[in-house]
Amino acid sequence: MNDHPPDLFAGTAAYYARFRPGYPAEFLTHVVERFKLDGRGRLLDLGCGTGQLTLPLAPYVAEAIGLDPDPAMLAEAAAAAERTGAQNVRWLRGSDRDLDQLRHEIGTLRLALMGRSFHWTEQDALLRSLNELIEPDGGVVVVSDEERVWAGQEAWHETIRQTIHHWLGPQRRAGSGNYAVEHRPFDDILAASPFPRVEHYHLTVERTPSIGEIVGYLYSTSFCSPTVLGDKRAAFEADLRQQLGTYDRLAESIDIDAWLAWRDD
Repeated sequence: MNDHPPDLFAGTAAYYARFRPGYPAEFLTHVVERFKLDGRGRLLDLGCGTGQLTLPLAPYVAEAIGLDPDPAMLAEAAAAAERTGAQNVRWLRGSDRDLDQLRHEIGTLRLALMGRSFHWTEQDALLRSLNELIEPDGGVVVVSDEERVWAGQEAWHETIRQTIHHWLGPQRRAGSGNYAVEHRPFDDILAASPFPRVEHYHLTVERTPSIGEIVGYLYSTSFCSPTVLGDKRAAFEADLRQQLGTYDRLAESIDIDAWLAWRDD
């Protein structure tokens, strides 16, 4: 079980909404086509954050529901929905552990998605709960992209890591706790679940973020949020900006992987 502190993303919502990269249109189109989303049915974005999956997919279903335990995230998501004019989106506070209690409020689903959130959940129990909610021809999508700081291969990624270690110590943080998430292969988890028919999708995207975007991204994370940095924030940011300023260009290749899964019936 992946236990984590309740303040995991405390203070990050505004940065999450502004600085988390969105999902590529090519990937979103693939999901729409493979699950034959045609304006009917309902989808659930579990661990929706500020709505990066919920909102772009909402036009393809009758109703989109975003579920997240952080009210600040949901407030940012609702504001984004209002800005975009989305009329068929509903936001619920809760986590994977609340699915059974929220079953009647959620209703029957065509699709459940988890973007950058599946690894924080009680995965086997979550998939069993979703099996009770999803229509026979529906399914689940699990998305995982490389975390740019810890997985990045560029010299400037290492500069960020060393700067974080200098100001916060060598142990990767996760809110008020430390990062200790089990990494079972998603293929294995899904193969043993009610959704064993799995297709793997892969896409590599190229990005050239600015220093400001990198700083904002770090403030959106559980390991380098303003809450985690506390009174070290200003000094950390000044140090990081100075060091990243020595690079002529910040470029990165990020792998995005998704697992699309259906029942075997």
